[in-house]
Amino acid sequence: MNESYLKLKWNMAGTFDDLPVFVKQLNDHKSMLPENNKNDRKKIDNWISQIAAINEEIQNIKLKKIPFLEKKLQYTFNDPDLVVLTFIQPGIKNLFGELNKFYKKAGIKYDFETYLNLDQAAKVLALIGDAAIDLALAQVLWQPNISNVGILTKQRSEIASNENLAKVCDKWDLYPSRIPNKISRTNKEKTNHAKGTIIEALFGVIYAESGLNPVVSSIVVLK
Repeated sequence: MNESYLKLKWNMAGTFDDLPVFVKQLNDHKSMLPENNKNDRKKIDNWISQIAAINEEIQNIKLKKIPFLEKKLQYTFNDPDLVVLTFIQPGIKNLFGELNKFYKKAGIKYDFETYLNLDQAAKVLALIGDAAIDLALAQVLWQPNISNVGILTKQRSEIASNENLAKVCDKWDLYPSRIPNKISRTNKEKTNHAKGTIIEALFGVIYAESGLNPVVSSIVVLK
């Protein structure tokens, strides 16, 4: 059996476990700052607040969203942290980029490489999911009569469109769980793209963990 999809699997387990560590390190550093260093103290408080909000949403995803998604998709996820990755937004790099610079300046040792690449990893996961959705839809919609090829193409385009995937995202109330969850003024097209990317990434997780068959089995939820 060809299991080439396993080459795409990431070991994400424990990736977000250091969030409380950051809070402790920042609080420890803050306690050593003079009271009149209001600038750094304010920055630290802001970072702690952002990290706490992210950690809270991660726990919400693991405790509530994943069981809900498993029921909807009829699939049991192997790695909860990989599912969390599907909700990661580009803005997260700003936070960890700032922390990385501050840690270096403050002499606090920590390798932020993984956290600095979370947004790119989420994009790749969505890219994998997009391809998996296309393959699964081809199998589900396939009709051997060549005269029906045009219909297959039209149906695939409609189901896999950002507009349709955004509707699924809204129906499952996933968009409010994005990380970080910042209100941004964007047009509908960009918002639909962001919502569609979350759904694509979820199917990317399924493919990376178990291959195409469970994607084919779950794809009916998009119709």
